[in-house]
Amino acid sequence: MVSVVGEMFCNPYTTELVVRRRRESLKREHYDVFDLSDNLIFTVDGGIWNIRRKRVLRDATGIPLLSMRTKGLVTMRYKWEVYKGESTESEDLLFSAREPNLLSFKPSLDVTLPPPENSTDISSIEPDFQTFGRYIGSSFKLFEPIHNTLLAEVCHSLFQPSLLLTRTS
Repeated sequence: MVSVVGEMFCNPYTTELVVRRRRESLKREHYDVFDLSDNLIFTVDGGIWNIRRKRVLRDATGIPLLSMRTKGLVTMRYKWEVYKGESTESEDLLFSAREPNLLSFKPSLDVTLPPPENSTDISSIEPDFQTFGRYIGSSFKLFEPIHNTLLAEVCHSLFQPSLLLTRTS
């Protein structure tokens, strides 16, 4: 099992989570993530209209777990960098995610962990994980590409005004 944020957030069984979105202002959005007993697990906050679109994932007590921001000011395809806590230092990079194709009718991301410190060749890096999804229904699946192993799945529930997340191991 790969733990990016912390092993306390990993489960070897399916976990259903509910995501609720609220807009705090024209420039800020806030997401709360709950378990099915309505216990707060995570919060995500950040700007919509700032240049780097930085977002911070916090645990239920408000401690920053990771921060996400877009790479570059203006790009043809999205590339996100994810760091420990609220850092943006290169040594705190946890992973990066980017759209593999410029024009795609299905949303997908290549997720790459940072290369080893002594590695200088980054031109041939294959993604460590891949996501594939659908715009209609907002469902996504996270795979480990070498063995084509399903690691997580996100399913949108039409019966609730929130997003239902399902993790598999």
